[in-house]
Amino acid sequence: MIPQLGSKQSTMNIFLSILILILASPVLCAQARVGSSVLDYKVYNLQSEHFPGQQRTVKIYLPEYYDSLKKYPVLYTLDGNTLFNITSSYVSHLSKLTIDDDGYDYGSDVIPEAIVVGIFHNDRGYETTPNVSEIPNSDETIYREGSQRLKDFIFKEVLPFVDSKFSTSGYNAIIGHSNTAHFVMSLPFQKNNPFRGIISLSLGGYSDTFKNKVTSFLKANQATQVFIGYGSKDFEFKELAQHLEGNVENKKLKVMRFNANHNEMPAISLSQGLKFLFNEYRNISDFARKSTAKDFDVNDYLREYEDKNNEAYGINTKMKEDDFYSLIEMSIESKNKKVFNQLIDYETKVHGYTQQTHMLFIYNKKLGDYKKAMLLAKKMLESQDDLDQRILKANLMQYYSFFMNDLTEDQKAINFFQEGKNKFADAQLEFSYFIAKACLENNVNKELGDENLAYCFKHFEENRYFRKSDLKSLSEK
Repeated sequence: MIPQLGSKQSTMNIFLSILILILASPVLCAQARVGSSVLDYKVYNLQSEHFPGQQRTVKIYLPEYYDSLKKYPVLYTLDGNTLFNITSSYVSHLSKLTIDDDGYDYGSDVIPEAIVVGIFHNDRGYETTPNVSEIPNSDETIYREGSQRLKDFIFKEVLPFVDSKFSTSGYNAIIGHSNTAHFVMSLPFQKNNPFRGIISLSLGGYSDTFKNKVTSFLKANQATQVFIGYGSKDFEFKELAQHLEGNVENKKLKVMRFNANHNEMPAISLSQGLKFLFNEYRNISDFARKSTAKDFDVNDYLREYEDKNNEAYGINTKMKEDDFYSLIEMSIESKNKKVFNQLIDYETKVHGYTQQTHMLFIYNKKLGDYKKAMLLAKKMLESQDDLDQRILKANLMQYYSFFMNDLTEDQKAINFFQEGKNKFADAQLEFSYFIAKACLENNVNKELGDENLAYCFKHFEENRYFRKSDLKSLSEK
């Protein structure tokens, strides 16, 4: 509530706003057990001018690592007694961060960390029953008295209270089921609607007027992410969703069918709704298309990535390492050498991380840049770095495959492994095997092949590359 100053009424409004904040202190910090998980939440009892003489219960779940210096999206759920715990549980799991002791983020979060606010009803029928009139084609988006009071309570008291106590990002979404699904789907038709995301489960539509208004809105909608879930066994609450499914195409809308009855719908569908609301979070699906542009610049793309998350959810999001590596893999898959090299250069200059030579060999091999891969293979063989040497000896089959299958150069393979045998006294068995294999399987320099095969028989011990049966097969060549 933001009253205008300068009148007796505005003074009274300011007094009431302050009174709400005073009376809205948490009465307890509680826990809810959901399956094997325990969720912590705060309980507030609000005194509302829109429901005089009533205490209104609001429960608030904060992310596990809530930090007042960060900004968080807020998910409001009606039907707090049935939807708050399950929503908080899904948000907790879907946004869970997995970070090791060295600070490495494994990228396990599917949605951003978010605050969940559960709004409880004192009289659900009065507050949420749709405006179904005996007058044909009445406008259901006009709330009845109880729903209007609930809307004003949420808009003017709950949201300002949450924003004043917690570090919110400005992104608000709301969730409803059955009656409250109808309530939330009517919000876009209200003035000053603060919600940019809607999850409406088991949405009923009782008039053609409502169906037509909702259809028209969803066709033109460019501002609100809307998820509508319906159950195949939810017989009284699926007709409108099925109509929308066949008549509206808009990337801001997702209508999804579930094998569920009415009461099963929240448990089965809610996680899909949450993922749809946050489908721009960590979204790099546009990279393949954008990276084909002649003037593509990875610096611009990463800035746009951060701006996109900030615009969508009001949060600052740096690209996670796993997602950055996905960009590298996508550039390799599309054989886009220019963009691949941009990504590698960016990682070195900005992240301060130089790619290991073996990985560059693998990347360039996949890219089909065999000339560069050949130089990197030689660099690995000549390296004096202990890690390089251990990686090389652990991946001899990849190098053999490169020479024999990609380059189809058996003599270069023999030379490579002969040089390795001369260099690494502790791996002569393994290098000898690949020399024998290259010679005998390709009928090249049989004398050298027999010599190395005899060495392998004489010095055989368990290893990662071959067994005695493999040696026997080579001897029959």
